[in-house]
Amino acid sequence: MNKKAIAILGAIFLLIVGTLGFLIYAKYSKKPTIDPPVTQVNPQPVNNNSTSTPPVDPTPAPQSKVSGIVKLTDDQVVSPVLFFSGSGINYFDRQGNLYQASLQDNNGQLQMTNKKKLEVAPKAGITKILWPSKGGDFIAQILDATGKTGWSYFNSSVGQYVDLPPQITAVDWMPAGNKIMYIWLENNKATLNIANPDSTNWHQSAEMWETDDSITVSPDGSQVLYYEIANTGSNNAINSVSSDGKSWKGLVKSGQNYGALWSPDGQKFLFAKRDVNTQKYQLWIYNLTSGEVKNLGLFTTVSKVVWDKDSNIIYAAVPTSGSAGEASLTVDGFFRMDTSSLDKKQYSANNSMQIDGRDLFLNNTSDKLFFRNAQDGALYYLDLTQQ
Repeated sequence: MNKKAIAILGAIFLLIVGTLGFLIYAKYSKKPTIDPPVTQVNPQPVNNNSTSTPPVDPTPAPQSKVSGIVKLTDDQVVSPVLFFSGSGINYFDRQGNLYQASLQDNNGQLQMTNKKKLEVAPKAGITKILWPSKGGDFIAQILDATGKTGWSYFNSSVGQYVDLPPQITAVDWMPAGNKIMYIWLENNKATLNIANPDSTNWHQSAEMWETDDSITVSPDGSQVLYYEIANTGSNNAINSVSSDGKSWKGLVKSGQNYGALWSPDGQKFLFAKRDVNTQKYQLWIYNLTSGEVKNLGLFTTVSKVVWDKDSNIIYAAVPTSGSAGEASLTVDGFFRMDTSSLDKKQYSANNSMQIDGRDLFLNNTSDKLFFRNAQDGALYYLDLTQQ
């Protein structure tokens, strides 16, 4: 074979090898296109008593931490609540969207993961959520464009809101989560009633003396505390009535009182009384078994307090600047108090961190205190083990 033929064959061989090499490189050098994982969204609010655990998102939200206080969200939250036996949180945003997120422990610090918006139609004007102790339904407090407050019931089985009649001026859940107790005001006459959550199948329990009462139902559903909310005089009593309307008691008969918060065992309740010297609200406790009324010495209101599950220990956000119960924001410190001995502990905080603690709640092991910071609207928690 002459040299020219050999050269031609060699060129052909090199061309074939080069072509194969290019095809192999082109095939394996490209990055594969992967569709993002699909997150299944629960179309109903989460049952607070569920024992299942939602999946964990591997990319937790960024957080900031100062002196045991951790910021969990950038969202401005409304009525956050614990669910999944302590493994997650539900909350609304200011646009009326409902979210759920898991809580994951990362080397002793909680992180919110797997945040997702539930398929619940946004409801405008939500200012507060009444979560039942059982079930997945809830009642939203609504502020309309005219500044009037109303209520709307969310039925999780059909995924729809039902606006309650405007004659309902105060409402609370019964313990089973399938009935509500409410005040009906019509023609300047107020009555206490019990009904289905959408106000159907109702019956009257009692006629009320005042037309501006707020109510709170005891944990066992047997009693209802009621007190006037529009009374600005020197005396604003806190009274009770049995849920069937047959038994009435005057409990806190003197002083300008504000709010009531039942202990989990239903044997005590907290309330705030305006101090005659400072004109600031102080926290008091009423024992229904003994009838004892005691000043706890904390200048705060029940909206900034939570009971521990033992019905003896409380945790409170106490203003160091500003006054609880007023319209303006406060700057708070946090306290733990034994309501029997009055022993208290203050948790240290960074003075540069502006905290106005509202909507307090504990995790199931009572070592994390969650709260909404009214200064920025975000959700935070205080690690009680680091203090």
